[in-house]
Amino acid sequence: MTPSDFDGPEQNMPQDVSASADKVAYGDLTGDHHDEAALPVLCANHNSTAAGQRAMGVMVFDGADHPLRLIGTLVGQQPRLGEPPNFLEIRQITPGKIVATETFYGPGDANCCASGKATDTWTFENGKLNPISSVVDTRPDNG
Repeated sequence: MTPSDFDGPEQNMPQDVSASADKVAYGDLTGDHHDEAALPVLCANHNSTAAGQRAMGVMVFDGADHPLRLIGTLVGQQPRLGEPPNFLEIRQITPGKIVATETFYGPGDANCCASGKATDTWTFENGKLNPISSVVDTRPDNG
């Protein structure tokens, strides 16, 4: 975890930025026969619980040419209902496409336990990642 200098959703609310090295996914997104890396990143209040998590995304890097180049950042495609953020876990990276499982909250969910699940898909065209679909697999608790 790395302390950051930027404020969170409220002024003077410092945030920590952490990367999930054990959840890095690899695959040939660009079709150049070299794997790209998808690195999950989370922003949260210092030493916080799930309620202090503010943002989550997956940064996709191309390492074929040195230094690494950021291709783009993936964020959840389902509506975000308060805190904490929706979470993504990359399932597959293939030429021109990334598929992820998105876990998201319903109005009846405690902040520890998101109950919704969706399959999100992005395409990679003309050097850009574009969200193309989000199919709900499990509807969240509506309270």
